Amino acid sequence: MNQIKVKILEACHKPDTVYSDDVYIPIHVGRAVSKFKEEMTYMIGDDTGDNISKKNPYYCELTAQYWAWKNLDCEYVGLCHYRRYFQDKITENYIKNKVDSGYDIVLVKPIHSKRNLGNRLVDATCLEDVYIFTEVFKKLHPSLYSNFIEHLGCNVLSPYNMFVANKSLIDEFASFQFELLEELEKYILPSNYSRMRRVYGYLSEVLLSFYIKMKGLKPCYLECVNMLGGALIDDNSFFRNSIVDVIYLLSNRSFSFDSINAIRAGLANDGITINS
Repeated sequence: MNQIKVKILEACHKPDTVYSDDVYIPIHVGRAVSKFKEEMTYMIGDDTGDNISKKNPYYCELTAQYWAWKNLDCEYVGLCHYRRYFQDKITENYIKNKVDSGYDIVLVKPIHSKRNLGNRLVDATCLEDVYIFTEVFKKLHPSLYSNFIEHLGCNVLSPYNMFVANKSLIDEFASFQFELLEELEKYILPSNYSRMRRVYGYLSEVLLSFYIKMKGLKPCYLECVNMLGGALIDDNSFFRNSIVDVIYLLSNRSFSFDSINAIRAGLANDGITINS
């Protein structure tokens, strides 16, 4: 295998000192609506070419992923954050070795939670948003719906929408992901709370791991650090994960909507109906 071209976008939303080289490329996400536009001209913005930069308050780092999908020319593409990096420094030789070893994608080492992914999404957003998420998924991918609900019942997730993989794979996933998110925009009501506005960023975190599972891909897991050579962000020790897994196993491991009739009635009152 010859030398490969790898580009990793580092999502930045405010001025800071970030690492950069031939592989790592800082990108100002949400530049189209940013108050720091004039202060961050030292890095590229996600507002050029085909872009969704204006959606950054809702899509978070996904505006960088969209920009890479539509505008970046490389063989392997990745995404990290200005305060979240993979523990290992990614180089072209590093990715070549992983590919030669049979890995399809680099992800953050999964976090184990006491609660399942569906309930974690409800905590981050609201019950109605997660219900709409599942219904829109069923509308677009009915044959995968039961698998998706099963996925929401698990307690393990590779977080932060971080990855490094062959661009053709990520482009394929991006098409799957953004079609779903754009359909969601037709039904989810925007919130006035800044945290709640990030709903699409939160919901998307469960999609990549699901996609990888359905495709039968082999992930290489790396710890997440606050900077290259820095401290670990998450406690993924065997002891901690074992305790969390026991708590999860003693709880209700499936995900379902206990008040589904009330949810549907409320959405109908809001004029929201999702037709399959």
